[in-house]
Amino acid sequence: MQQHRPARRGESLALWYMMALLALAIIVSYLDRGVIAVLVPSLKRDFNLSDVDVSLVQGIAFSLPFALASLPVGRLVDHYSRRNIIVAGIVVWSLATMLCGTSTSYWQLFAARAGIGIGEACLQPAAYSMIADSFRAERRGRAMSMLTVATSIGGGASALLGGALLTLWSGSETVVLPLAGEVATWRAVFLVVGLPGFVVALLMLFVREPARQAQSTAAPAAPRTGDFAGHLRRNWRLFVPLYLAFSMVFFFSYAVGLWSPTVLARTYGYSAGSAGMTAGSFQLVGSISGALLAGVFGDIMIARDARYGRLRVWMYGLLPALVAGVFLALPGARFYVVGIGLAIFASGLLTAASFATLYDAVPPNMRGRSLAVYLFLGNVLGFGGGTFGVALITEHVLSDPRQINYAVAMAVGGASLLATVMGFAMRGRYEDARLTYQQDNAGATTAAGNRS
Repeated sequence: MQQHRPARRGESLALWYMMALLALAIIVSYLDRGVIAVLVPSLKRDFNLSDVDVSLVQGIAFSLPFALASLPVGRLVDHYSRRNIIVAGIVVWSLATMLCGTSTSYWQLFAARAGIGIGEACLQPAAYSMIADSFRAERRGRAMSMLTVATSIGGGASALLGGALLTLWSGSETVVLPLAGEVATWRAVFLVVGLPGFVVALLMLFVREPARQAQSTAAPAAPRTGDFAGHLRRNWRLFVPLYLAFSMVFFFSYAVGLWSPTVLARTYGYSAGSAGMTAGSFQLVGSISGALLAGVFGDIMIARDARYGRLRVWMYGLLPALVAGVFLALPGARFYVVGIGLAIFASGLLTAASFATLYDAVPPNMRGRSLAVYLFLGNVLGFGGGTFGVALITEHVLSDPRQINYAVAMAVGGASLLATVMGFAMRGRYEDARLTYQQDNAGATTAAGNRS
């Protein structure tokens, strides 16, 4: 096998600059998509909304356009400049976030959320493809986990920052902002969090596009680039349970992440600001620790050539999610916040493991589209379903808004149980696919050279 070429200092600096900017872009994206969670009471009051209405603008308004845009974006990622795709996406979602703050009707807010979804669909397929082309297989998990850490920071920071701003402006219904003038506090939150993206887009223009990996000729024959749909059809017994299992992580992650500030305020009497900061703190610690563990232990499994590879780590990550479902249902705010921590720890671990786990089972020339399908299903079934499911259970099953904590517990417990069943159902076929493309992935990375 060809020896890895040592990375030159200039290449190493460029790589770390790319990693830092991709991580910063992801932080900003999750900040913009998630800050709405702490603004639910204000949105319900000003637009006269039900929990189901709120769930739609939090979930489907974002997730369906995100999912639909992810599919063509995945194809673009496999053929065109990934850096430029990311820059365009950042500008679109940042502008849309600020438009949320200028919305005068529910449907304007809905449309602005759709714009955020379309813009953010450009980021992850391009970012993970760039990482995959920049790191060897045995180090790829840790590199990808750093991006998941960024999602953790962004998700937690959205609640923390939103809560902090509401606390800072507490006691006042309006805030005076430069250029914007006097606006309602919830509008000011959207306007403020939308600004950093434009700075990140400018800095991203200085990121160097990594060379794409060549297909290894020593590996088993990989499907043709244009035969992606046929590849999915031929291997549906692997991809149906795999995508469904991974989507359930989105389901319970967003059920907890987007509804917990509301639970703490409505069920346990927290102020809107303190609810956001409490939920955000537990999300931040739990998801970062989970993501870091996933990257380290996933790469250890690959280095040891352990059976099922990273999928083994992913399966272990479901245990704290199952336990979290119990804690979220116990009476008392203390049990609930512990449940938040466990659920988000599991989410960080599972999400970080899922990207590298998926990449280990697909050929390099189909990574962008395989991830796009994952994001499509994850956002439709997970993001949209998780937020809507909690509202639906609260209003039409429990029929008591104050029992929304039990709805969150049901969402977490049910989704993690289904993911466990799907994990066991696919593991044999996953191992076959992983071994098939193991040599292909390693050979392609060698041909591209060692840039890590």
